Amino acid sequence: MPIRPILGYDIAMGYVSGFAALLVSYYAFRSYSAAHKKSLLLFQLGFALAGAALLLDSSFLLAALITRSASLIALGYSGYFILTASSYCLIIGSYTVDRAESPEASPMALFPLLAFGAFSEGVLSALAAAIAIQLGVNFSYKRSANSFLAFLAFLLIFLSHLSFTLQSMRFPGFLIAGHVLRFLGFTSLLILLARMVRAS
Repeated sequence: MPIRPILGYDIAMGYVSGFAALLVSYYAFRSYSAAHKKSLLLFQLGFALAGAALLLDSSFLLAALITRSASLIALGYSGYFILTASSYCLIIGSYTVDRAESPEASPMALFPLLAFGAFSEGVLSALAAAIAIQLGVNFSYKRSANSFLAFLAFLLIFLSHLSFTLQSMRFPGFLIAGHVLRFLGFTSLLILLARMVRAS
């Protein structure tokens, strides 16, 4: 399988998903502006970091492709890992704050080394899985379209990290699946936040 088309796809989908994450962040900020809930601010900051992580990784990968410097790939991925892990910690923190702000769970409620490869993607998978599990529990208690969209989004994001883990263990076909799943997860969040902004 030729490497340049694979890297081109990886870069393009990284940019698309990065901008989608920033769009999620924007709608979360609009929700925060309307509701003034700290949990939405943490959620917004989490997705701002996720978007920055994806754009940083894709930019460094593009620079590495142009300059033929493999060290840029490791540097970009290290930044991606740090920002994405921080992003998920902020998103998990938004659950804690949401629980403190109101006893009833909202649809956004969540459950309370640096190298490219299976380990780092495994860590991100575990963080995304913790979020997806809590959102699944919330959906089982409160069956609504918004609860379903939140659960679906993080289930898809978890599956994307799982695909990236498999891809890093020498299964290159999972790269395509990972990008598509992450993009679909971000799209689900955009639909959810657009519904929340329209309702407020």
